[in-house]
Amino acid sequence: MDEVRLGLASVNILSVVRGLPSEKSTVATAIRATKPDVVALSIGPEELQTLRVYHGGPLEPENFEEEIYVAGLSAWEPPVKPPPCFTEAVRVAEKQGTRLEAIDMDEVTYTENYVDSVSTLEVIFQGRLERRLAKKRFDARTPQEFVLAWDAEVNGPPGFARLQAKREAFMAARLRQIAAEGASVLAVIEVERTKGVLAALGA
Repeated sequence: MDEVRLGLASVNILSVVRGLPSEKSTVATAIRATKPDVVALSIGPEELQTLRVYHGGPLEPENFEEEIYVAGLSAWEPPVKPPPCFTEAVRVAEKQGTRLEAIDMDEVTYTENYVDSVSTLEVIFQGRLERRLAKKRFDARTPQEFVLAWDAEVNGPPGFARLQAKREAFMAARLRQIAAEGASVLAVIEVERTKGVLAALGA
């Protein structure tokens, strides 16, 4: 866990792997240990609202990239969707009466940034990415290494890299906004975005 001081507030950044069931205990332990005023999640407000009310079973992957992600992580644990790192954060925070905040872009903002960042040519070449991913052998020794390698493939094209950088800057700005209230924060952020958010907070 990384700690960043923003004014008088402390922001602890917990890096998590989406989908791993074992992250439940990691998140629960972190919330109880840091006793934050706010638990911030690297998801959009719509997803947070869904997680607050979702009581169904596991969901299937939505696209080919997610299928590769699930297959890759299965070398360590059978992944689960919705991500246990976030469902557990919601459960524990609500049980303790801790404020929850979604710090990623809402759907409209994300769509606007997608259109602004990703070229038509890059969208057309998504088919090539799928074929490359299908043949790719990921040489990873840990789930974290796999996720970072997977992200480098999926978000490698310049437009997609720009989009993720904008997401990271957006999340950092939201954390600054929350910290400005003087609140101590535990930010639960997927491992592939953690480095960029930390860099944006230091900028």
